[in-house]
Amino acid sequence: MARVKKGNKEDNSVKTKKKKTVKKEKKVFKEVSEGAVEAFEKKKLLYLLETLAIIIIAILMVLLLLNKTFFREEYEGNSNNKDFKIEIPLLYYFVKDENNVIEFKTLRKSEYDREYFDNYLSTLDKYSCKDENFYYDDRYNLAIYDIKVSKKIAVKTVAISYDIFELEDVCN
Repeated sequence: MARVKKGNKEDNSVKTKKKKTVKKEKKVFKEVSEGAVEAFEKKKLLYLLETLAIIIIAILMVLLLLNKTFFREEYEGNSNNKDFKIEIPLLYYFVKDENNVIEFKTLRKSEYDREYFDNYLSTLDKYSCKDENFYYDDRYNLAIYDIKVSKKIAVKTVAISYDIFELEDVCN
């Protein structure tokens, strides 16, 4: 019987060691699984952020493509049932055309805008009639009175004042 008791004690110590080993393995497995869950959650979050960024960029591109002027070098308008065109730099976002004033938004430098429009106006004929100075484009009977570039932080607003008329009708 003594041997049996001794064997039971040895069996108990082996069982205890096995239990401790199993507990350690469970603890390690739990830590590994928690780490795997965290890694999975991070990957899932990154995937969602990337997807959201792609959707936002796609929507922005569609809006810019639908704009009248953003990827074009001229504005095509209609006033008094007459079509006309005004040259503008690329990446100008059309805002409105009301009361013979066209308004654009841009992120370009003001110096670049001023230089571009000075060059454009130099290609037109300059007139002074009835105490008004304007630049006239014969192709469209278009008179440009003023081009204003105003800056608010990074976004610039470009406003072009114009009118459509026959030069002979006004200056005679």
